[in-house]
Amino acid sequence: MKKLSFLLSAAVLTLMLGACSNEEASKVEENEKEAAEATESAEESKEVRSALLNYQGEVTKIIRSTDANLTAEGQDPAEAAAAFEKEAKAVSVPEEITDYTKDIEAAIDSLSQYYAKKAELVKAGSKDMAEAEPFKEEYINAMTKVFEEVELSPPAFKSVFQ
Repeated sequence: MKKLSFLLSAAVLTLMLGACSNEEASKVEENEKEAAEATESAEESKEVRSALLNYQGEVTKIIRSTDANLTAEGQDPAEAAAAFEKEAKAVSVPEEITDYTKDIEAAIDSLSQYYAKKAELVKAGSKDMAEAEPFKEEYINAMTKVFEEVELSPPAFKSVFQ
């Protein structure tokens, strides 16, 4: 009877240890999987941020060029505004930030309206650009929203414009 009781206890103990071991292994595998997913997510987030910064850098170059051309002697302001729209729309939204394409395109449209209005005011000889400012603010607000959604501090957009 003692031997049977001892064998039964040993068998139960062996089963319990095996079950605990499998549970531990499953928890370790789950933790490793979560860590791998977190690393992958961080890499994707880094790529999105980098793509957004590169895109914004390209647009900033066009903005600065357009601002210079709007007031350049002998340059037609309307042509400079039209050139902005053409150049800005030629900059393709990188694949990594296609989730934000709608917001980015709306921002570029606002900026195109800003330059069209600014060109109109420059051509009329006006020094007051207040009528154009709401379009620039729409651009800044839309792009700030995109930067915040990818958890990136937005650049000082107002310093980009002359």
